[in-house]
Amino acid sequence: MADVFVEQIIKKKLSLGGLAIRIGAIFLVLIGILLFPFLKLILTMTVTALFIYLAYLAFVYTSAEWEYSLVNGELTIDKILGKRKRKPGETYDIRKASLIAPAYSEEVISKSEYLTKMDYTASNNKENHYAIIIDEVEGVKGALMVTFEPDEKMLDAIYDLRPNIMKR
Repeated sequence: MADVFVEQIIKKKLSLGGLAIRIGAIFLVLIGILLFPFLKLILTMTVTALFIYLAYLAFVYTSAEWEYSLVNGELTIDKILGKRKRKPGETYDIRKASLIAPAYSEEVISKSEYLTKMDYTASNNKENHYAIIIDEVEGVKGALMVTFEPDEKMLDAIYDLRPNIMKR
């Protein structure tokens, strides 16, 4: 069997918490700028520079992406913060999956009530969400449902690995 390698990166939508952090950072920068007439120049410039740096960090670290990598039957999902810092994620063995189907299909909904759920989706577009149900995963009591947003290339690679459990 040939080696399989498929990779996909999906930009995560900005949450309300991330939006609040960004607005707060902008507010701090404005406060720093408004302090110019009231404080000494060097102190105000230092405080403003610090607030600008904090705003930069707020914008960088509130932007996140999911990276899906399918390598020889193992799906690895990592989180990338600010397009530069990678948080290693989980690895799931597709060969141990019992069902791969659209996340909101009747088959998945009927099985998902008592499962541990991991959500790696980036948008609210439920048409693109797929679920993988794995019966045996180390460190998880019972079965696990992983929800993610694969593209056609990823779906084709998964279908080539496990055509008997893949539903489209």
